[in-house]
Formats: sequence, C-alpha cells, structure tokens
Amino acid sequence: MLSFLLGLIPGAFTTINGITNAIANEKIAALSATTQQAQIASAERVAALEAQRDALISESNKSSLPIIIQSLIASGPTFILCKIFFYDETGFGTTNIPNDSALWNVIMVVVGFYFLHSVASMFKS
Repeated sequence: MLSFLLGLIPGAFTTINGITNAIANEKIAALSATTQQAQIASAERVAALEAQRDALISESNKSSLPIIIQSLIASGPTFILCKIFFYDETGFGTTNIPNDSALWNVIMVVVGFYFLHSVASMFKS
C-alpha cells in the first residue's frame, strides 16, 4: 500500500545523487546500445534526466520562506477538504462548517493560486 502511495508522487523523493546515478547508468546504456534508435532514445533520456537535475539544483538555491508561507496558507483549505471528504462523507460524523458557495470560492482561489503558480514557475527563466 505504501509503495502505491509513493508511486503517486514520482518526483517527490528523488535526489540529485539519484538522478546523477541514473544519468551515468543511462550513458553506459547508450554506449552498449546496438542500434541507432536505442542510442537516440538513451540520449533523450539523458537529456531529460539532466533537465530534471538542473531543475532540482536551481530549486535548492531558492529561499524556503515562500514554501513555508504557501504551506501555511494551504493548510486551512486542506484541513476543511480532508474533514469534509474523510470525516463527513464516510459517515463518522457531521461537520458544523457551513457548506456554502463562499467556502468553495475560497478553496478554489487557493487551489487556483497553486495551479497558476506552478504554471508560471515553468515559464520563468
């Protein structure tokens, strides 16, 4: 069960050393490839791994303060959604949180902010 849950978040537990080892293994595989198609596929995987490594390195140079602030802002809607979906919908109890459009507007604004922030960070140089 744990491996299934960890498989849902593929990039969360990768490290720079793990990616560097994967790059080295892929370069070895490219040298031992017998066809030109296998060599091209291996070169593409190396390029993708190098891009992932470079992204991890650039993210590690940033301040952790925005991540902390974003996590604090997201903790309220996350708690409300978890309470509604896991506590109320399973029949263990009922909530006294008003289930109106204002609550869902706030939740959608927070979720939309995270989506737009992730899209905007992909286009940053």
